[in-house]
Amino acid sequence: MRDLRPLFLPTEFNATLSEPRREPGRTILDDEAPRVGGAEAELSIGRDLPPIARLGSRPADKARGSDVLMAADNAPGLVGIGRTAGKVAAFAGRSGFVEIVAAWTGQTVLAEALPKELGPPGNKAWEPMELFAAVDASGLVAPLVVIEGSRVDEVDAHFRRTLEQRYRVGERLPPGFYRIVIGP
Repeated sequence: MRDLRPLFLPTEFNATLSEPRREPGRTILDDEAPRVGGAEAELSIGRDLPPIARLGSRPADKARGSDVLMAADNAPGLVGIGRTAGKVAAFAGRSGFVEIVAAWTGQTVLAEALPKELGPPGNKAWEPMELFAAVDASGLVAPLVVIEGSRVDEVDAHFRRTLEQRYRVGERLPPGFYRIVIGP
């Protein structure tokens, strides 16, 4: 900490410094005194907060340090600084979400939730999958091609068949090439 030897190449400013010497039995830290300034017996958390803020169930000026970690009645800890308890609505049941993107422009052509009846078979967990579609004026040119599978073969086969036969993706899209992403 108090080593005066140069850290870089010698210059006219630091090359003339003598080698620092210590007396036997002394260390560099002997000259250092601990500084305990600003220590408080109890940490006052509410000192810098506005008077309307509450920590847990107490006003900010009467709060203890542990009140920061605990909230009353599952409410947010700092109510009064823009945080309030909010209700989160549950998602409606769905079997998946399909997003179709035009390959030549990158714009989303269609994005919607699939109805429950088009859901995958079984209860196996599956990952989002990606398919490729070529469409002309009469519909799909060829069967859908799986680019990235869902890691479950039955789900891959189900969605290929469902998008072609029941969802009729070839009839919904104008001619072109499309990237189809299906996620849970």
